[in-house]
Amino acid sequence: SHVAVVLSLSVLLLLPGILFCTPEVPTYEYQDRKTGEILQCKRCEPGTYLTAHCTAAKDTQCAPCQTGHYTELWNYLNRCLYCNNFCSQNQEVEIECSPITNRVCRCKAGFYMMEDFCVRHTECGPGHGVQAIGTPTEDTVCEKCQKGYFSSSSSASNQCVKHQACLGEQVILLRGSAFHDTVCGTCQSLANGGMELDLKHLFFVSYNRIIHKNQEDDCTGDSALPKQRGPLVDVIRAWLAQASAEQLKMLAKSMRDSQFSSIGTKLESILDEIKQQDPTCSL
Repeated sequence: SHVAVVLSLSVLLLLPGILFCTPEVPTYEYQDRKTGEILQCKRCEPGTYLTAHCTAAKDTQCAPCQTGHYTELWNYLNRCLYCNNFCSQNQEVEIECSPITNRVCRCKAGFYMMEDFCVRHTECGPGHGVQAIGTPTEDTVCEKCQKGYFSSSSSASNQCVKHQACLGEQVILLRGSAFHDTVCGTCQSLANGGMELDLKHLFFVSYNRIIHKNQEDDCTGDSALPKQRGPLVDVIRAWLAQASAEQLKMLAKSMRDSQFSSIGTKLESILDEIKQQDPTCSL
């Protein structure tokens, strides 16, 4: 039909413009000093700068940026910008300086940006696990271990771990807390020193559990032993390292009879629970 022919011709006439359409180059106004005429000069593309304004007869003259300099936008600057971002301590280059971009820095792995400085990610202390691992822009997010889970160390990546279940003939020698795992085994293997967690470990874990008792309900993330307990912890560690089996078995009684009676009494009650689970075993 006549209408179809007209439409077809219209499409053919428009097609070259569609196929060969190029983005319009941005311009700026410039008054020619000789003629006083206001000209619309083309801007210089990113990575170049202006060397001469346009005239009625000539387009704008541009030149490439030198090494270490850049222009990020269409411009009519008379020189390129200097790449003035330098990566400082604890930073690394994310995007290197180029003719079209300034250098971009980011914090190294293990650090995050806080008030223009890269600060090391926070470690979640004992009794706390990582809820969200830190990023170059955000710090670690810690959470208190829920009931049935524990964390015995400080870490910026480890989550709270579920308490182990005692299987087979094993019984619970020490119930887990937010700070340590459940200790499993048999009374006999404990008495014979045949367990991976022997008497020395059990006593020290018990001691840590007791002195952390008041912290479990109100922890701020720093679950280190109280400073005033430090010397006592060192003494106990040194003694456990060289103590004989008989001395270990007397530890609870010795502590009960000393100024640390509350700890000694608690340790004795733990041993009594173990004995009750297996009356034939001698600790």
